[in-house]
Amino acid sequence: MLFTPNIGLQAQQRQDVWFQSSNVLSRQLALEDTTLRPRQAERKYEDTIYELHGELVWPQHSVEFNGKSNGESNGLTTLDENTQLHPAIVFLVGSGPNSTHTGLYAHFVRENLEQLFLQHGVALLYFDKRGVGLSEGRWHRTDLYERADDARSAVQFLRQQPGIDPDRIGVVGHSQGGSVAQILGHFYGDSLAFIASLAAPTYDTQRRLTHEYYNMYHCSREPQDIALDKAQKKAISDLNWVNTFPLTKTWRHLSELSDFNPAPHLAQLQLPAYFAFPELDYFVSAEWGVEALKQATEQANFAPDFTPETTANPTNTTIQLFPGLDHDFIPTSDVCAGAATELEQSDEQISPKKPAYSQEFQQNFQQWVLSQLGLDVI
Repeated sequence: MLFTPNIGLQAQQRQDVWFQSSNVLSRQLALEDTTLRPRQAERKYEDTIYELHGELVWPQHSVEFNGKSNGESNGLTTLDENTQLHPAIVFLVGSGPNSTHTGLYAHFVRENLEQLFLQHGVALLYFDKRGVGLSEGRWHRTDLYERADDARSAVQFLRQQPGIDPDRIGVVGHSQGGSVAQILGHFYGDSLAFIASLAAPTYDTQRRLTHEYYNMYHCSREPQDIALDKAQKKAISDLNWVNTFPLTKTWRHLSELSDFNPAPHLAQLQLPAYFAFPELDYFVSAEWGVEALKQATEQANFAPDFTPETTANPTNTTIQLFPGLDHDFIPTSDVCAGAATELEQSDEQISPKKPAYSQEFQQNFQQWVLSQLGLDVI
């Protein structure tokens, strides 16, 4: 068992970094898509280069910064000649204007990445999506393929850094970030050690909305059959509405995702891939998620019984189901209570409440990732 709870983080060095990204994959796919609306096509074909801001977190004694005394860095690092190359993880946040510096994700990365991997010599890269923080662009006009372009640029940036092992870089995404990781694993799997998709849907946008709306009605005490019927109708109606009148940033972003279906990408995964599904997830159905993976990969040995067992198949896909956890892998009594907790923690400031993440999830996730990076698993 590798998990070491209640330890202080080892000394670490945090480096502000900048890298550039542009539409490469999204432009390539747009050439093949005759259904794009003119406004969508125009943006995907543009040559805009986006400056994205991130934070590179090094393990103890990894680097010395050639930077300013106030902690800012000019982006250069100096390695000790005896320092080994570090494996690294790129982390992708979920939907909306989220950042690893604010809200729930500030706690999420500390407890589920820094506490688990820095002590094992793994470097971590976070970056703000387009239009969030100091990054250029507009998050609400960025689809999942454009996010995949940005994630690929982050991986390329890491591969060029002194002290990083270019052959041991993995991508971890939570919620919508997990969907981006799935795309990345399909198109750029040759350059990655693994992908990990945490609480991310493996089915299309309409089904994703249907599950969320079903829980919304069911938590309002609607009977199950009525809740499902209302949810299905609302999902169809809302997708039609946002594609016609995207009046808010949230609606505009939903219109960018309305046609997305991950099935073709899941079917082409060849690299090691980890899928973690919380049972009591308000936003993503674990049962539907496993079923979609079965269909996409044409595997028959995935048992959608909510136990934290590991199921592996010949395509190196590992699925773990976690009972009693919400969308953020925090123990909860039911789906409705889990949703209330997340909404309470999702403001723009760092919440004073430290979530109690599941140690069972952390242990399983940590062990799987370390094994993919070739690190000792005790």
